[in-house]
Amino acid sequence: MTDLYMAVRKMRQISTAGGTFRLKFRKWNRATQRGGDMVYIEHARLRQKAGDEKIDHADDKLFLTDTDTGRALNCWLCLVMEVDGERVVLH
Repeated sequence: MTDLYMAVRKMRQISTAGGTFRLKFRKWNRATQRGGDMVYIEHARLRQKAGDEKIDHADDKLFLTDTDTGRALNCWLCLVMEVDGERVVLH
C-alpha cells in the first residue's frame, strides 16, 4: 500500500524521466455523486496541471496523458486506486 501523495511523487519522477506508469482510477459519476467505472491505463505520463481559472478544483485532480492513444485525461486524486500495480490509499 502506498500513500496517495507518495504515489503522486513517484508518478512525477517517472514522468520527468520520460517514463510511463500503469494507472487504475475510478471515473466520477455526476449522477450518483460517487466513483463510477474503473479506468485502466497501461502507459500513462503526467502532464502540466491546469489552473483553477481554467478547470474547477484543478488542485484536486491529476492531469495525465495515455501515451498509447495520445489522449489527455484528468481524474480526481481521491479516486486513484493503483499505480504500477500498487494499491493507493488516502490518509
